[in-house]
Amino acid sequence: MGKVVRTPNLRLLSVVDRGTKGLGGPTRADKLADDRKDWVSFVLNVGEKRDTFQGGGTYGYGKAVLYRLSKVGTILVYTRTETPGSGLTSRLIGIALGSSFDSRERIDAIARPFTGRHWWGDIQGEHVEPLLGEEADNVARMLGLRPFEVHESGTTLTVIDPDLDDFEDTEAAARHLANTIAWQMWPIMLPDRGDRRLIPEVVAAGRVFEVPDPAKTYPLRLFVSAYKRLPTDRAMTLECKNPKRDLGRFALEKAVVVPMSENDVPMAASYAGVDGDPHHVCLMRSPELVVKYYEGPKPGSVNKAYAGVFRASDDLDETYAASEPPTHDSWVHEQLTGRDKTFVKVTFTRIREQLSAFRTPAAITTSSSKGFALGAASNFLGGLVAAALADPHDAQANGGSTSNGVGGARRGSSGGGQKGRSSSSRDRVRVSAANEPRVEERAGDVVVIQQFTVTGPGPVRLDARLTVATWEGREDEAPAGARQPTVRCWVTADGERQSETCIVDSPVEVDLVIDPVPDTVTDIAVTGTTIVEEVS
Repeated sequence: MGKVVRTPNLRLLSVVDRGTKGLGGPTRADKLADDRKDWVSFVLNVGEKRDTFQGGGTYGYGKAVLYRLSKVGTILVYTRTETPGSGLTSRLIGIALGSSFDSRERIDAIARPFTGRHWWGDIQGEHVEPLLGEEADNVARMLGLRPFEVHESGTTLTVIDPDLDDFEDTEAAARHLANTIAWQMWPIMLPDRGDRRLIPEVVAAGRVFEVPDPAKTYPLRLFVSAYKRLPTDRAMTLECKNPKRDLGRFALEKAVVVPMSENDVPMAASYAGVDGDPHHVCLMRSPELVVKYYEGPKPGSVNKAYAGVFRASDDLDETYAASEPPTHDSWVHEQLTGRDKTFVKVTFTRIREQLSAFRTPAAITTSSSKGFALGAASNFLGGLVAAALADPHDAQANGGSTSNGVGGARRGSSGGGQKGRSSSSRDRVRVSAANEPRVEERAGDVVVIQQFTVTGPGPVRLDARLTVATWEGREDEAPAGARQPTVRCWVTADGERQSETCIVDSPVEVDLVIDPVPDTVTDIAVTGTTIVEEVS
């Protein structure tokens, strides 16, 4: 009698879908399929060419990832599907993919090679059939698999003892999985798809880990915006000229952003090839799963980002699918021939042409040797609020603001000039940002607070100009009905002053409290004017 070894805390990782058709068709590869052959294709065959129109896979190698993830190379397949004459029927089988071997060392055995593939189920002669019906449901329940409801169909793929050693704990793995789903499957998660929408959920140890909403999560929301433009006149069709052929639709979304720090970038984004603020184009074809985030040139400013989407034409789906390696994470024209090779190669040429405007001229550097960042961002209460980059010393001497940030100070007068003060540049008023702005909550609102240092002859009147920063610079005139950032108050040692302007003694430090517009970047310019006495 064999010894039963019990392994405590054996982990299972299940990929569960419900409301799908399940794995149907014959359960043996040597039987002809009149219609479906999902079971044979997934459970028994490897390397068979895809026969599903606009399907996701090509040759079925991707499922090998499941076996590789298992420390024991073993998975369970539990499905419920419509069976002719029997209605909804459950099926359960165990599969292992190990190393090949032969039987030469076995006594009295005919020497023969073995592939290393194993099945556990209902042995019928030389074939292993799946457990069926109620027996499949009972065994699945004992194994801890999620049961099917009465009228439910679908599939559960379970990896036995998954290798999660790269993560601190199960919760970290669950969070990474939730982020990965968002980054790789966001196009089919959008509500616009209606009944065809994927609603993902990650559960670990009874706890639900929320999958980020791509339409509300930066930077994915930029890709979503570009995707939604594809059927509109704000997108374009990329073409191959010779031979003439429409390749697909292309759209782009540009944004002014506060640069992400390394700590803000989720691991799933880095694995996807986006290591910070996006300057990428998401490539996809008809299944609308992410193939690749194609990296374009970086914009000339750290405050600018763009996200594009290219969706291949449906009538070229087979061409793009054939160009994908088994990992389905790129389009490689070199593995094609003839016109198909041309179409894929020209696709990247056309995309690069559309992104060429973002290339930084060789004479311009994107890194600043002076100045400092005035960046502050928060998803606090659902709004992104920020101040733009600036160097107060770059301001014009007459008090004009820099192109994208806090303005310099100016020396002003009222009436007949200044009394008893030198007019040298050393005595002019200077307003400088004292530190990086911060985000706080006040009375349930998100506010941006920027501290300024005022020096020079006083008293000084401070004037703030607040605008929404745009890709081109700043929003000089807001659209009708659009919100604008406003001054909530100035805070000095004497208390708060709720006014557009503020008069202070000099030198002094003063806080400017701003009510920003959610999901925008605020351009801040502050000027200081000396108040002079009239000369009689």
